[in-house]
Amino acid sequence: MSARRIVLYFLAFGILWILGSDRLLALITSDVATLSALQSVKGLAFVGLSALLILFLGRLAERRHQRLQDETNRQRERLAHILEVTPAVLYTLKPHPTEAGRWEVDFVSQNVEDMTGHPPDVWRTRQDFWQRHLHPEDLPRVLEAQARLAGCDTLHHEYRICHADGSYRWVDDRLRLLRDADGRPLMLTGAWLDITDRKRAEQAIQASENRYHELFEVNPLPMWVFDLGTLRFMAVNEAAVAKYGYSREEFLAMTIEDIRPPEDVERLRHTVSGHRQIGGYGSSGEWQHVRKDGTRFWVEITGHTLLRDGRPARLVLAQDITDRRQAEERSRLISQVFEATEEGIFITDAQNRFVSVNRAFSRITGYSPQEVLGQTPALLKSERQNRAFYAELWKQLNTEGRWEGEIWNRNKSGEVYPEWLAVNAIKDEQGRLQQYLGIFTETSSRKSAEERILRLANHDSLTDLPNRALLVDRARVVLATARHQHTPVVLMHLNLDHFSAINESLGHEAGDQVLRELALRLTRCLEPEDTLCRLGGDDFILLLPDTGVGDVAQISVRLMDAVARPFAVAGQDLRLSASIGAAEFPENGSDLTELSRAAESAVHLAKREGRNTVRVASRRLQEQVQETLALARELRWAVERGELVLHYQAQMDARSERVVGLEALVRWQHPQRGLVPPGRFIPIAEETGLIREIGRWVLDEALRQTAAWRATGLCVVPVAINLSVSQFRDPGLPEEVAQALRRHDLPAHLLELELTESVAMEDSDFTIARIASLKQLGVTLSIDDFGTGYSSLSYLKRFTVDKLKIDQSFVRGLAQSPQDEAIVATVINLARSLGLHTVAEGVETAEQLEFLRRHGCNEIQGYHFHRPAPAEAVAGLLSSETL
Repeated sequence: MSARRIVLYFLAFGILWILGSDRLLALITSDVATLSALQSVKGLAFVGLSALLILFLGRLAERRHQRLQDETNRQRERLAHILEVTPAVLYTLKPHPTEAGRWEVDFVSQNVEDMTGHPPDVWRTRQDFWQRHLHPEDLPRVLEAQARLAGCDTLHHEYRICHADGSYRWVDDRLRLLRDADGRPLMLTGAWLDITDRKRAEQAIQASENRYHELFEVNPLPMWVFDLGTLRFMAVNEAAVAKYGYSREEFLAMTIEDIRPPEDVERLRHTVSGHRQIGGYGSSGEWQHVRKDGTRFWVEITGHTLLRDGRPARLVLAQDITDRRQAEERSRLISQVFEATEEGIFITDAQNRFVSVNRAFSRITGYSPQEVLGQTPALLKSERQNRAFYAELWKQLNTEGRWEGEIWNRNKSGEVYPEWLAVNAIKDEQGRLQQYLGIFTETSSRKSAEERILRLANHDSLTDLPNRALLVDRARVVLATARHQHTPVVLMHLNLDHFSAINESLGHEAGDQVLRELALRLTRCLEPEDTLCRLGGDDFILLLPDTGVGDVAQISVRLMDAVARPFAVAGQDLRLSASIGAAEFPENGSDLTELSRAAESAVHLAKREGRNTVRVASRRLQEQVQETLALARELRWAVERGELVLHYQAQMDARSERVVGLEALVRWQHPQRGLVPPGRFIPIAEETGLIREIGRWVLDEALRQTAAWRATGLCVVPVAINLSVSQFRDPGLPEEVAQALRRHDLPAHLLELELTESVAMEDSDFTIARIASLKQLGVTLSIDDFGTGYSSLSYLKRFTVDKLKIDQSFVRGLAQSPQDEAIVATVINLARSLGLHTVAEGVETAEQLEFLRRHGCNEIQGYHFHRPAPAEAVAGLLSSETL
């Protein structure tokens, strides 16, 4: 409480007391003596009450002052704590008392010593200390900035100040000018922050950017930066502009795909996706690039992934390796010739010591390279030639630089053999002798050499397939025979799609490996009388006698499936496709030249229409071929899309005419084509290898349906399914059948497996073992289409099968053909003697049924009783049988 307020309170109290007490005394008495006495009492009371009032007001003022003092102490302590933890140095300046515009230090925080190495007292007592410790380069700029402070009241600048250890520290200085009510400068407050580390980092970044700019712009090799997201160029150097022919502005409007050949774009995108990690450094391999004028050249790419403008980018350096690639290719060809030639080759140094030999040398002499390196050709001497012979040899070699003739040598096993040897002296540009090169042929093997020459003349050296010369000879014979016998001939031209990308990305060795493997695969697709020829590159010709255009679809399916299977090359699985053209004799040509031209035109048409397809020069059968190929492609998805369904045909007891079994028959319910008959898609499935997958599905679906009927209380009967060749020969078939039975909780006697007679007899020993393994499971086994193939009764009696199914081709002739009747009767008697059941297929008339009953056939299957029907209809049939 202020002194003014205390005085006011006292004056108010005194006035009220005087006025009030006098009025009160006048009311109490009018006696002068009494009044005088009361006046004395009143005076004393006034003094006492005044003292109490002053005491109360004084105490109240003291308590308020103490609260203010406590709050001030708390604020001072809080400020002290803040000063202890803040990294900034806080200070205040006050105007100099005598010099206008000059300031002196009023306060500086204790941490100024941590920042500058100088204690606070120095800063407070030596007013020019700050100015004398500024960096000389910064002093004019700082003083000029402070001169502007009077006009703007705030200042923010950075400068260097000398540390006590002699080094300079960067400080960030922020000041504010405080004024009094009249606008006169009252005080300056400021804060220093040590930014030395930040400045050093900025300087390092700037130096790095300067180095990067110098390395980037003046580098003699093309360099660029591109955005990893959009693939657009972000920067290019002058070397890139000069190398590629584009201006810098053109580059910045392009992507890195624009300097690649079209066939490399997909590989490029895959490679770029692997460079997303910041900091990733390394080679991206060897690539072909395209200049603005369209010319191509080879480069080796090295890159580094970084952030540019906040986006992942890649800094790339491209080194032209066209000359190196050409040199490597020449070296590879030379090395290939060196190793592949049938002639022995050796190279010695100037002292006639072996330094290199080829495989033919080792084959002829018996010595490995390790055994002869460092030795001289004297190792091979047979002693058949005298010293005069060798003296003449060396004389001619030294004077003419070459010697050629026959010489007798001895191989490692001691056998002496003649060889025709040519030796050349190799000299450098100054004529100094460097090496000797020797090439020799074992003349005792001349006949075999002539045969090899003949084979090389008629066969492709890479794949060992017939070449065009041999194709011409064979075509002459095949076409002459076809012309004479009026039989068809088909010529097919197969060309791989995008094969050049393999050579360019993985190298020619990988491409050669693919061609050799493909030659083997295509050969397996053909008959012995067919001719497969490699024209060169990735072009193959197939000459197919006794083949019509109607067979092209099935053959093409086999060929394209062979091409489509993965090739394991250079640690990768490569997938290829092919375009095929076909021409027919004599419709599309009367000789090989015309047929080749027609097939080649068909190949070009297949290429134009998207590749991976077949085109036939004959228009009338092109639609049929396309239909077959379309079915082959769509069949691959049929199982996965649930388009396959099973129909069931009842097998009846011949006497009681009760249902004793069902045969499961697969159907293809195509969403657009409708119900595709088995005769249309089963051969395609067999050609493409899908038959095994379809077979597994049929097995599982038939057992699933049987289990479902059984669960509803129907009296189920055994269900029969057909086994394909590949399925029957699958090593995992017995376990697959056992798992399917367990999966659907069915006893084995409810499953019957049918295999055709031709499958059973293809490898009888294998069939016996496989049938035995299946019989151990408890399933029923039958031989389907019995009588249509060639059966050996000695093997048949060893087959532990249960049934023979008489083919419908014989049943159809009953009551019409005595030969068919004799065959059927014989099969029934044979089965009875072997203890086997017989099932007659394709029974359609009462006469056929009567004949089969009369001769003791056990079961009947055919339209006379029931046609194949879906599961819903068969459920009704089983229900009626149950009743």
